[in-house]
Amino acid sequence: MANIAALDDLVTPAVVQIFDEANMQLSKELRYKNLGFQDYEPTFDTPSFSSISSVAEAVLTLEQQPYDADDVIQGYDVSVTLKKYTKLIPISEETIHWIQKGNKEKAQEFRGVVQACANSLNLIVDQLAAKLIYLAHGTTFQTGGDGVALAAYNHPSPDATVSSQRNIFATTEGHLPLSATAIEKARQRMDRFYDLRGVQLMKCRKLKLLIATENEEEAKRILYSSGGPHTPNLGINPIATTYSGITYEVVDYQPSGYSTYWALTCTERMARSVYMVWGWRPRLNTESEYRNGTLLKMGSVYVQPVFTDWRWGFFSKGDGSTISS
Repeated sequence: MANIAALDDLVTPAVVQIFDEANMQLSKELRYKNLGFQDYEPTFDTPSFSSISSVAEAVLTLEQQPYDADDVIQGYDVSVTLKKYTKLIPISEETIHWIQKGNKEKAQEFRGVVQACANSLNLIVDQLAAKLIYLAHGTTFQTGGDGVALAAYNHPSPDATVSSQRNIFATTEGHLPLSATAIEKARQRMDRFYDLRGVQLMKCRKLKLLIATENEEEAKRILYSSGGPHTPNLGINPIATTYSGITYEVVDYQPSGYSTYWALTCTERMARSVYMVWGWRPRLNTESEYRNGTLLKMGSVYVQPVFTDWRWGFFSKGDGSTISS
């Protein structure tokens, strides 16, 4: 049996180098920021956020009149619990033996195993970001600070005088499939969202459509046809990117079972409301284990996405299903 310390000393530098090289490249390819997430690094493992506080509309004040005084309405608190995801890299004595003998196939296999670990730990980040989007209609992934799902018909306000709001279609419409008309309705309704005090928000200026890969061609037909999708190039398609500035992004890890789901998002509002919260990024732990002739190196990532407010998105399951409320 090989000396454990000697085996560890021999293998660790190579593992670290390969992992770091792969991790550096993979981190540049992560897509969560393209969806609208911002990075956040807390100083403890259960950080708490608050949705944006609000005040009432400004009041006309004449000369020598006192300034209008108003109480600030505090937004809902949202806490997030970071979660750790791990991966083992098994390296057998036999593999190291043949690498030392100059076996190129074993060396390539060794490199592939380490790179696969780095890929696995980076992959989970984009998968978590996707879940926040396509699981928006339920509370299995995250419940909002207001006590309801991200996509809901009944978003309340702490101010009892302010009516609840919805960021899904009406019961008479159902979950509209992706279309030019559906996107127009979503955009118009997002522009009418109001804050906790009932003050209408500024108009959305940078809109992005989030879709599954199965809807990409349809999104291109809708957004890239200046004359309208499925029609000759006559007239004007008002939501074409040329006129509206609306872009799209494929949610890579949105499962095929959610292929019709789509969301229209305001990237400026999202930047203040949606975060990828990092305890630590993908890394190799310094310690090793040795079991039955196999050296085990351990990789991990400590992370969790969170939304603090819902007003950045309008959501549809896109399957024509009924909306009960």
